[in-house]
Parts: sequence; C-alpha cells; structure tokens
Amino acid sequence: MTGEASHPWDRRPRESARAYEAFRRYRDLGPLRTIEALVGDPDRRETLAAWCRRNDWKDRAEAWDAETHRAEDARRLEALRTMHDVHARTGRAIQQKALAALNAVQPEDIPPYAAARLLELGARMERDTLITSVEELQGLRPAPAEDPWEQIARELEGLPAPR
Repeated sequence: MTGEASHPWDRRPRESARAYEAFRRYRDLGPLRTIEALVGDPDRRETLAAWCRRNDWKDRAEAWDAETHRAEDARRLEALRTMHDVHARTGRAIQQKALAALNAVQPEDIPPYAAARLLELGARMERDTLITSVEELQGLRPAPAEDPWEQIARELEGLPAPR
C-alpha cells in the first residue's frame, strides 16, 4: 500500500494486511468493542493487543463510529425533509378535495352532526392561525428565525444557533 490514508479508519501505510483485516473486524464490533470480543484464542490476544496499540485502533474505530453516525443523520434528515414535503403537498390536495366536495353540497343536505363538526374544525383552524399570527406580531411567540429543517440539520451537526 502506498500513500497516506485519507480517513482514520483506512489502512495505514505500514499496517499489514492481516493487521488491517483484524482492525476492520474490531471496528465493526460497534461501540462496545473489545479485543476479547474479537478473538477467542488467548495466544492471538497479545498480537491483536499489540496491533491495537501500534495502529491506534480505539481512536480510529471511534472516528468510524462518528462518520457512520453523521452519514446516518444526514440520511435521516433527508428522509424527514422528503416526508415533510410529501405531507405538505398531500395536506393541500386533501383540503382542495374537501373544499370542492363542500362546495358541491347544498347546506340542507348536510346532517346537523356533520355541520357541527365542520363548524368546530373551521373555527379551530381559524383560531389557531389567528392566535399564532397575533402572538408573533406581539412578540409573545417569536417567528421562526430559520427554516425548521435547517435547524434540525444544524442540531444534528452539533453547530451553534445562528445569531
């Protein structure tokens, strides 16, 4: 192998193929990894422990864990963004269909229980919208400083809030 490793978990220039393969098995054991969990043969334990010290397995494995968690968080964030977009579009489509259906119905054809439920839902939607707007205007509820999805991304990356 030539050149420098580009990531801590890559094979090092002076690391043998056997030592690197052992490191990969150690790395893949997860956060509760130990040399003991890697090998059953006590005679091999000394060799593995020496390789572990010489090639800094613990820090390299922790760097691997951090990178895999970062990649997983990025995939999860993208899934959340996609889900949010689908839900928003679906919600608008449902509202449009419901409004079209309501417009097609004559008031006398709506049973009293359904009319009461529609009144309740309409009032709640209007109230929630107005309360949020009034509280934001009065400064009681700050308007979102940033896009909620950007906030989630920033929190997953461990970055501070923007000023």
